[in-house]
Amino acid sequence: MQPAVDLDRAVDSVIAALSPGVDLDWHGSAGTLEWSCRFTAEHAAHCLQAYAIQLASRAPTHYVSFFSRALEDATNAQVLELLEASGRLLSSVVRAAKPTDRGFHPFGMADAEGTAGMGGIEVLVHGGDIATGLGLPFEPPPDVCTWILARMFPDRYAENASLGSSDIDPWTTIQWATGRISLPELPDVGTNWRWHSTPPTANRRRT
Repeated sequence: MQPAVDLDRAVDSVIAALSPGVDLDWHGSAGTLEWSCRFTAEHAAHCLQAYAIQLASRAPTHYVSFFSRALEDATNAQVLELLEASGRLLSSVVRAAKPTDRGFHPFGMADAEGTAGMGGIEVLVHGGDIATGLGLPFEPPPDVCTWILARMFPDRYAENASLGSSDIDPWTTIQWATGRISLPELPDVGTNWRWHSTPPTANRRRT
């Protein structure tokens, strides 16, 4: 299933970017967040696990009661291992899901593709936060970023194209769409952003 493959590639890119920094101090802030790099990685891992549980449970109106964090004495490498394993868990659930399966999210009931997209946003954006905090370079696969933009932020994707800003790379556009950065070519998103987790309509196909 292609969304699961794209999610795996997103996870791979984050693990590859952050692995050289496991001996650095992860207690500093992750980019512009108030969270530490370690807590941000744990948060992203929790989200990936939670999305897997939501889709697997098919809970129609609520979050399944669940919480996960790394053990207190876990090393940075072990926290990163947890993040990678959580991504693999979600991609496995996405692959196993039926076309009619849905998982609850406040932004809308997510199908398997939408769930993979939510996971992709979490791991890429927070992976970027951590990389910034650690002073590490991070360049996720452009085609994965383009898929996430088109599937999860169709309005922002269209707005970007309509303003003639197609020369802006897709990773930069995701950071703009999630309020991480401002772009002079596009209006500020701020904190009032949300993704489209519900299945696309018949006239909005995956690119």
